Amino acid sequence: MPNYALLLAHDERPTATTLWPTEPGLPGAVCEGWAEWFNHTPLLFSLLMGDALHLPERVPCSFYQEADSLSALAAPMTQVQARWAWLKHLLGAAPGNWPAALAQQWQAIDHTITTSQRQWLLLDCATLCPHDLGTPEFAAFLQAQRDQCLLWDCSASSLPQPLHALQQHPDHQLGWWNPAVVARTATIERAHSDDWPSWLADAYEERYYAAWEEEIDAYEVMPRLHPRTGQPCRTEDEREHWPVGLVTPYGRWLLSPEAGAHSAFASGGCINLGYPPQTPGQDERCGIQDANGLWLVQPDLGHREAWALTPQLMQSRTAEGHYALHRLPDLALLHSGLTAIDLFPDDQLIRARRSDDTVMVLDASGQPLFDSPYEHVLNFNPKNGLAVAFQRQRPGDRSSPLLEGVLHRSGTLRVPCAFAQIERGFNDSPPKVFPGGKLLAYSPEGQLRVFNTQGQLLSAPDLWCPPLARTVNKNLLLAGVGSGPEAAMGWFSLKDFSFTPTGETWGDITQALRRGLEGDTDVEVRVLRRSDLVDAEDTDWMQDVARTLCLGDAEAATALVATWRAAVAQPDPDDFGWDTEDPDFDPDLLELCGEDNDLTLYWQHLLAVGPQFARLDWKDADGLAGSRWLPGAHDWHWDTSTQGHGMEDGFDSLAQHLAPQQLALVRLRTSDDSLRFVVVRQPDAADLLDRLAQAAVDAWVHAA
Repeated sequence: MPNYALLLAHDERPTATTLWPTEPGLPGAVCEGWAEWFNHTPLLFSLLMGDALHLPERVPCSFYQEADSLSALAAPMTQVQARWAWLKHLLGAAPGNWPAALAQQWQAIDHTITTSQRQWLLLDCATLCPHDLGTPEFAAFLQAQRDQCLLWDCSASSLPQPLHALQQHPDHQLGWWNPAVVARTATIERAHSDDWPSWLADAYEERYYAAWEEEIDAYEVMPRLHPRTGQPCRTEDEREHWPVGLVTPYGRWLLSPEAGAHSAFASGGCINLGYPPQTPGQDERCGIQDANGLWLVQPDLGHREAWALTPQLMQSRTAEGHYALHRLPDLALLHSGLTAIDLFPDDQLIRARRSDDTVMVLDASGQPLFDSPYEHVLNFNPKNGLAVAFQRQRPGDRSSPLLEGVLHRSGTLRVPCAFAQIERGFNDSPPKVFPGGKLLAYSPEGQLRVFNTQGQLLSAPDLWCPPLARTVNKNLLLAGVGSGPEAAMGWFSLKDFSFTPTGETWGDITQALRRGLEGDTDVEVRVLRRSDLVDAEDTDWMQDVARTLCLGDAEAATALVATWRAAVAQPDPDDFGWDTEDPDFDPDLLELCGEDNDLTLYWQHLLAVGPQFARLDWKDADGLAGSRWLPGAHDWHWDTSTQGHGMEDGFDSLAQHLAPQQLALVRLRTSDDSLRFVVVRQPDAADLLDRLAQAAVDAWVHAA
C-alpha cells in the first residue's frame, strides 16, 4: 500500500464515530472525496487546512482501528474556502499559463471547493508517518503537519515564500483531485478480472495473471486494442512489447498505456518503466517515476537495467556487468563496481557487495553505517541492533572457512568472528538472545561459549556440543566432556553454567535412537549415520545434477554443490522442517526405505536447499501463474480465458512457452499433495531423468 495524504469533506466535525462511505455519490451521502497524493502532503493540501491565524484541529479518524487516537487534521469549510479565495486572488491569471492539463485541473479544483456544501475538511496523512497511532512519535508528526500552516499568513498581500513552489511546480503541489478517492477510507484490494467494473474490463486486460502492484495498489493492464494502431494483440511476441498501464481500482491512472512503456513495476516507492530500444539490438530504455507518475529519471538518459531500490536510491548496471548506486533524484553516483546489491526486507538495510567479496551495509539513502570488512552481515535485530557477521579465517583467502561473530549496527564487533556458529533462529536471523541477555556461540571444534549482548564472555566450559544436537530446551543444552562417541554427556545450564552428567556417552545416545528406529515392517528400513552418508558422496553425480539444474552455468553449479554438500554434512533443521523439540530427534541418523539408496538421501537434501525448485499446493493456480521467476518464464502469461483454468492447463501453458527456448519443464513425483517442478535445458532433460532414476526418484518431462 502506498503512503498518502487524503482530503475528505464531511457534513460534521470528524470524531471517533464519524461514518465515512467508501463509494462516491451514494444517495444521502454526508461525505465526499476531494483529493489524494502519494508519499508527501502537497502544499495546496496544507494551505487549505490552515494558516498562521487559523490552525487546523487535531481529530480522530473512525476508519482506523485506533479510532480514539488523534490521527488527522480538520478545518471548518468556511475557512478553507476563504484561504482558497485568497490564493486565487494572489495567483491571478498565472494558472492560465500552465500546461493545459494543469490549467484544466485548476478549474476543476476551483469548482470542487467553491461549490462544496460540506461543513468540514479533513486531512488524513497518517500513513506518511512510520510510527503507530497513539505514540509520542506520531503525535510529533501530526504536530509538524499542523505547524506547517504557520509558514503563511492569509492576510498577506503577496504570496509568501513557502508557497512559491505551488506556483512554480503545480504538478508536484496540487494533488490528484477526484471524488473516487473516498475509496481510501477502506482497504484497497485487488479484484479478480471477472469482477472488474466495465470502464476497466471493456477496454483492458491484465498484463499477466493476477497482475497487481501491491506497493502502489494498482493493476498492471494492457489495452485490448493498441493505442497507436487500433489493432488487437495477436501473438506472444506482440504481447511482450505491448504498451502497459498502471491504474488503481478506483480509476487513478498512474501510468497511461499511451505513454508507450512495455513494462512497469513498483519498488522503493517508485514506478520503474521499460521502453523499447530506439533501434533494434540496443538495450531497453529504463526510466523511473515517483508513485504519482512524475519523472525522476527520464528513459533517454541511458541507464541500463535501472530501477528504484529505495525512494532515495537507483540501482543500475554498467556495461562491464557491475552494479552502481545513484542518489535520487540528482543521480549523483554513490557507489560503483559492485557485484551484487540486496535490500533486506526485515531490517530495511542494503547489502552492497564489493569486488573483494566484502559487503557494505547501507541505509536507505546509500550511506554506509560503518566501515565493513565482512563477507556477510545478516539481519539486524531492531531492538538490540545485533546481527551475525562473517569473516574469513584467513582474510583475503577465499578458500579459508567463514567464521561467525556478532556485530552491532554501530559497527562495533561485540563477539569476534572466530566461531563456527552463532546460535540464531533461521539462517538469516539475528543472534538469538536467551534469558538473561545471553548469546551462544560454538567454536570450530564444537566448544560452546556464552556471551552477554555487550560481548562480555560469561562462560567458556570445556564441553563439546554435537553439531547436530545443538538445541536449547528450557535453558538446557546437551553437551559432553570429550568429543565423539566416547564423550560423557550431560546437560549444560545457560542459567547458572552448571553441568549435570547423565551417565551416558554420545555413543549410548545414538545407539539407543538407532534401536528405537528398528522394528518389523513390510518395507525394509535401513539406518545410516550422517558421517557414513558424507563418506558416500558421489561427486560426479552431484556435479552432473547441479550443472543440469544451473543450465550449464559452471560457477553457479559449483556454488550449488557447495551448498548441497554443506546441507548433507550439517543440515539446518529449519530447511527440512524438523521438529527439534522431539526428544527422539537425531539428525545424525537417516533412514533408507525400500529401494532408496545414498543418492536418494542426497537428492532429498538438495530439494531442501536448492533454489531452482518450485513447490506449490496441488490447487494453487495463483502460485503457478506467479512462477515467472523460473528460467525462461519471466514473460510467460497464462491466459486462462483461452488455455483453461486447471493446474494441468497451467503446466501445459508453461511448457509450451518454454519449448521454443529449448527449455524443458520437469515434474517430480511427491509423497504428498504438493507439486514440485524445475526447468532445465531440453538436451539435458533425459540425462537428468537418468540421474534421478539412479536415486530412485520418479520424474518426467511435461510434454508441451
